[in-house]
Amino acid sequence: MSKTADKINTITTVSPNRLKSMIIHSIARKRPMFIAGPPGIGKSDIVAEVARSQNRPLIDIRLPLMEATDIRGLPYLREVTIRDAQGNVVFNEQNVPLTEKIFTWSTPSDLPTDPNSRALIFFDEMSAAPPSVQAATYQIILNRRIGTYELPKDVVIVAAGNRVKDKGVAYNMPTPLANRFIHSTLHVDFDDWQEWAMKNRVHKDVVGYLTYQPNDLFDFDPRRESYAFATPRSWSFVSELLYEPQADGSYVDTDLPTDILSDLIKGTVGEGPAIKFMTFRKQAANLPKAKDVLAGTVTTLKLKQIDVMYALTTALVYELTDAVVRAERDKKAGNKNSHDTVYAWTDNFFQFMMDNFEDEMVVMGARGFMTATRDTPLKHAQLKNWRPFVQKYSALIPSMSSN
Repeated sequence: MSKTADKINTITTVSPNRLKSMIIHSIARKRPMFIAGPPGIGKSDIVAEVARSQNRPLIDIRLPLMEATDIRGLPYLREVTIRDAQGNVVFNEQNVPLTEKIFTWSTPSDLPTDPNSRALIFFDEMSAAPPSVQAATYQIILNRRIGTYELPKDVVIVAAGNRVKDKGVAYNMPTPLANRFIHSTLHVDFDDWQEWAMKNRVHKDVVGYLTYQPNDLFDFDPRRESYAFATPRSWSFVSELLYEPQADGSYVDTDLPTDILSDLIKGTVGEGPAIKFMTFRKQAANLPKAKDVLAGTVTTLKLKQIDVMYALTTALVYELTDAVVRAERDKKAGNKNSHDTVYAWTDNFFQFMMDNFEDEMVVMGARGFMTATRDTPLKHAQLKNWRPFVQKYSALIPSMSSN
């Protein structure tokens, strides 16, 4: 049995986007940060995203799986040449250099040895690591060295772990180790998650449902006996269950029977959220196809259920974003036809939202589209509906511009 840890006191509780900024600033100063938080809310994903944004190789070290020697290295006997006080080699009567064997430590296998390395070392699940393993990290976290091994100058360190009240396996974090970190606690922020989800193509039904029921994004209660509960991570798993990967790398909706899919989702986010989500999906199936709306063949939304309309908003953003990306690619190849089409689709997108959606959904759709196409901007002057849209909604979406 592992020893339960004392409560980890942290200074501040932050959203994912704020945490990213804090990590970036901390590693620029080479100050290690410890991120606490409940399971499944994206601690590891955020660290990986920071590493990618800085082109740093990520060395993910799961400390509970380690022995102290994995961090410290293994001792072994090494033969060395004996030298005198002046540093000269000492010879025997046969003029052979004298040697002796001494104990030394091997270089830890998981730590970088390239002096030019810019890796981000991520000590994950640190609070669940045994005391001997945590102790082995003392020197490397504060002094950037352990024994004869020294971290390359551009290597940085971040650590993370669950909180004690989350009822996970944990050990006391020794005070000397705790004092080596900048501490922060991550909490779930729906707006940050929604932005991430739409950028990473989480299934439209998942985004739509959680936009209508944001409290179901995170439903973890350590007092509950069920092993299945809703977290940002488990909803990502639901999204994967809804997709069927194709040979060309694209995805289509799975044709798995509804009853089997329902059981899988219950085993992922829990029975309550799963039942509500499957009901939502059944209603959302009656929505028009996003491509028909963008092509202008559907201009009026007959189904006025606000909850499922969020799924259509997400589908429109995904479909239009794909069209913009294809148009930019075709334009570089000398084909401008698809680029002309995407401007027509974008006009239809804005017109349909103005004619059929409540303000909240309009804001969601516009923000999602502008965020997804930030690197492939359209020329607003070529959109006939852009100026009317800005005039009506710019107060709700400050980042919009009529230029």
